[in-house]
Amino acid sequence: IVGLWVGSGLFSDREEMPAAVSATAVPSASVQPPSVQVQTLQASSVAQVLHLMGVTAPMRQVDVPAQTKGTVATLRVKTGALVEEGQLLARIDMGDRTARLREAQALLEQRQTEYQAATQLSKKNLQSATELTRSQALLDSAKASLESIRLDIRRTQVKAPFAGVVEQRFVQLGDYLDIGHKVFRLLDLSKLKVKGQVAEREVSRLKPGMPAELSFVGGQRLPGEITFISRASDSATRTFMVEVTADNPGLAVSAGMTARISLNLGDRRGHRLSPAVLTLDDEGRVGVKVINDNTTVQFLPVELIADGPEGMWLGGLPDSVEIITVGHEFVSAGQRVTVSRGVQ
Repeated sequence: IVGLWVGSGLFSDREEMPAAVSATAVPSASVQPPSVQVQTLQASSVAQVLHLMGVTAPMRQVDVPAQTKGTVATLRVKTGALVEEGQLLARIDMGDRTARLREAQALLEQRQTEYQAATQLSKKNLQSATELTRSQALLDSAKASLESIRLDIRRTQVKAPFAGVVEQRFVQLGDYLDIGHKVFRLLDLSKLKVKGQVAEREVSRLKPGMPAELSFVGGQRLPGEITFISRASDSATRTFMVEVTADNPGLAVSAGMTARISLNLGDRRGHRLSPAVLTLDDEGRVGVKVINDNTTVQFLPVELIADGPEGMWLGGLPDSVEIITVGHEFVSAGQRVTVSRGVQ
């Protein structure tokens, strides 16, 4: 509208404007206030729902490591497999561990015999206490050596630390592994975590344990609850991280999916309006234009309570209010108007 006005030429010659105005002047008494259409709206109670966006993450994610050295002898599961806690995933070749086990067992038997003999001699005062103590130490060392090789043998079996999904395999048959080498990546998808960012004006209304709902583009919905609220804001956005956890029955939702978090903040008084009636004031605030008792236009700022297919629920208005629904684009705050009223 402004562009057409400037381009029309009416604005181009400031000196000629007074003459043109005086030639076409109309007595002020004959100027009619602009007409607008108004609806009288009554507030209703509506649930205020805060919506956040986030991405699903598994409850747990672990890269299962090798806990002993050796060559990969068997791989028992494939990528994508569902596994139980303690299930065998892979086996590392035994190498010389069987021989070392027999050696440790034989040494333990020898040390036990030596200790028993030393005990009998000590009782007869035929051996010093120092020799008995030395024999005891050798026996304890043999026991520790046997337990060490047994533990090393158990570690040749790479097992799942929890029930989950095998997401990735890092090794092939025959690969040599050092301690700490990654073997499988395991995801626990029985629960999902989703993180969202909340503005500082809203974070004080949230508490751990509050119910939440996760919704996805495929139509899935999962009930959950707030499990964590950050106590420090992001330095760049001044928002606070909120974490929601939800059960994932049947592992229907995967990690990495976009989720909409809905948090019910309780009931508020609000009005259901079409977005078409919204406008901006000179300060950039979003609001609506209403009529006061003197048929004068007034701008009232609003805040979004909820948004749905039936329209937007807005707060910040009086319980009963006359909102300009037609013609609000052409009138300004403080201007007198002629109104026609309807009731909703």
